[in-house]
Amino acid sequence: MQRLDTPWGKRLLALSIFSLILGGWFAYTRHREASALLPAGDGREGACALWFVGSSSIKRWDSLEHDMAPWIAHNRGINDATFEEILPRFGNIAPDTPRPEALILYAGENDIARGRPVRQIVHDLAQFLETRSTLLGDVPVLVLSAKPSPGRWHLFPQQKLLNAAMVRLLPHMSDAHYVDITSALLKDGKLGDNYRADHVHMNEAGYRIWSEIVSAKLPEFLPEKTVRRCAG
Repeated sequence: MQRLDTPWGKRLLALSIFSLILGGWFAYTRHREASALLPAGDGREGACALWFVGSSSIKRWDSLEHDMAPWIAHNRGINDATFEEILPRFGNIAPDTPRPEALILYAGENDIARGRPVRQIVHDLAQFLETRSTLLGDVPVLVLSAKPSPGRWHLFPQQKLLNAAMVRLLPHMSDAHYVDITSALLKDGKLGDNYRADHVHMNEAGYRIWSEIVSAKLPEFLPEKTVRRCAG
């Protein structure tokens, strides 16, 4: 047995203490991630609520509540998130949480940027939709297509593969619908002036395109009486 009053013993003691600290930090991190919640959003409470869930393209939609009026839009986006960050937070929704009328999801773009295969992203999307069914029942989900952008134009081929895979998947999932935002951002195969200075996220004009598309699609997937009550 190594004596602790020798140089090697002191090193072993220091290593043991460091290992305990590191193990505690990892345990705390896992607990924090497992118990994390979706952002609450700034939308008003009440009927006619829409949850916008996803990555920073949702989080940075500063005009969301105004753009989607008279619907009550809740911005529940997470900056720079992949499905790996979104799934556990979405799974921590409290059972007594008031259900939205619909959920709009934008996710997968960052997964592609980090090199995740399309099949894994689609698997995560299916898991998200199954969690929705468990926690929120038949709340419709509008899944937005992966958007092209100047800063990630080199990833557009993979984004198109993801979009095609989502088109194939969603008809087999309950109350899940593909919404194409890609086509409206392309004019003759080129991108318009719809992006912020970072060349990735939408500017006001770009988000106006998104809101017009989502608003037009909601009546296709929601009961007529809900649309009349919420959107006049």
